[in-house]
Amino acid sequence: MTIALDIGTRHLRSLRCEGGRLFGRMNLAEYIALPDTPAHRRLLERTTASFGRCENSLLVIGQASVELAETLQIPTIPLMPKGRLPSDDPLARQVLASLVDALIPPTSKAGQPCWMTVPGAISEKAESPERIFFSQLVRLKGFEPSIVSCGRSVILAELGANGFTGLGFDFGAGATRASLAYHGEELARSVLNKGGQWIDTRLADSEDTVLFDAQGNRYLDYSAITRWKESKLVSVLNPISEREQRLSLLYEELIGEMLAMFRVDIVKQTSISHLPQPLPLVCTGGVSQVAGFAGLVEELLRDTMFPLKISDVRCATEADYTVARGSLIIGELEETVLTPVRVA
Repeated sequence: MTIALDIGTRHLRSLRCEGGRLFGRMNLAEYIALPDTPAHRRLLERTTASFGRCENSLLVIGQASVELAETLQIPTIPLMPKGRLPSDDPLARQVLASLVDALIPPTSKAGQPCWMTVPGAISEKAESPERIFFSQLVRLKGFEPSIVSCGRSVILAELGANGFTGLGFDFGAGATRASLAYHGEELARSVLNKGGQWIDTRLADSEDTVLFDAQGNRYLDYSAITRWKESKLVSVLNPISEREQRLSLLYEELIGEMLAMFRVDIVKQTSISHLPQPLPLVCTGGVSQVAGFAGLVEELLRDTMFPLKISDVRCATEADYTVARGSLIIGELEETVLTPVRVA
């Protein structure tokens, strides 16, 4: 069995190849907490939503929490705000542990690699709290974590027809990651700690879009912004309304900052002068699914004097599992290389 685990800010996904078949699982990293009252218990039982009890609260986790939150007009609580593991929320850590446990079956062979992405940079010297926490969860299932780059995974998943050569961008909820690879080998990478949540926060704050929980605490209503962006009625390339124009400007700022950072990291690599050009660029992640995204990236590339010639920009069609699929391909390639060849 080969397995990949994609730990994102908003979604956690696993993809495994077992017996020649692919199995994918996905969990939403959000929850709501309701006071543990008879009325709330009856409500949850009528909606058939799975829930758990913790002290004086009833917890609804994952997609069911979003649907219930819309009904009750209350906010969901992100398990990893801004892509970071909360240090002062032990409940969130317990919930994350249970979600990861549900994504990974136990291995029959101890020490088998799990090819995984984690929030933040992946430098071997950067033992971030997120990397330590999720690596430990994977080891508890009997696997040995092997951290891979999100950008490289995008390239492996989407640029097979180009010899795994080109640029891959992952526009996630908590961060944006970019990679440049030649025949699958990563030459440069960048990580910008901004993503879809940054856009949603800025827009919700400017519009004062808020919700209140059962205790009267005030929260920005990110869900309403997300639903609007994903309605397919919005274009960031050809905005019509004033609201779309504000959204488009935020997208321009995010993409422009990512390109500027990646440009600096690319020009440090002397090997880029030998790369075959022009190169394809493929984008994935929830941010990239809005209409006009690829066209906006193309416009900004022309305006930033990017050091590489780009042949085309496109968005991955199966964005949910792009990174996990690329990580699985990395695992298949690595395990093939490591498997000794038997000589008759």
